[in-house]
Amino acid sequence: MPALQHKTIVHKKTNKFGRFQSDQFKRVGASWRKPRGLDSVMRRQMLGNRPMVSIGYGSDKATRFMLSNGYYPVRVCSMRDLESLRMNNNICAAVFASTVGAKKRQVLVQKCQEMGIHIMNGKAKTTTEAQ
Repeated sequence: MPALQHKTIVHKKTNKFGRFQSDQFKRVGASWRKPRGLDSVMRRQMLGNRPMVSIGYGSDKATRFMLSNGYYPVRVCSMRDLESLRMNNNICAAVFASTVGAKKRQVLVQKCQEMGIHIMNGKAKTTTEAQ
């Protein structure tokens, strides 16, 4: 079953937002911290400084987390997870967890096809490698 109609998905360019002076000092980690100093050139967004996190980098709320095919991914580990997808099979697609083995995966794929649920990684762990 195809996904519901939706507006055009635009995934904006995501910057690597780094902490101020994390490239200059080893003791300063790279994970984002908002600069709060009064005279901070990064906070004042002077030319040549790193970009700061702001709301304008966010994706459209209607298509946020949506895949390019129009489905929302839902992680599936067991049959119980498939039951929650039964009512939303035209919105959500099953993504099997990497911990699901080949035998269980075959059973889940068959059940998904019966229920009409779209599968994102159904062929993984089902084919044997040629040596």
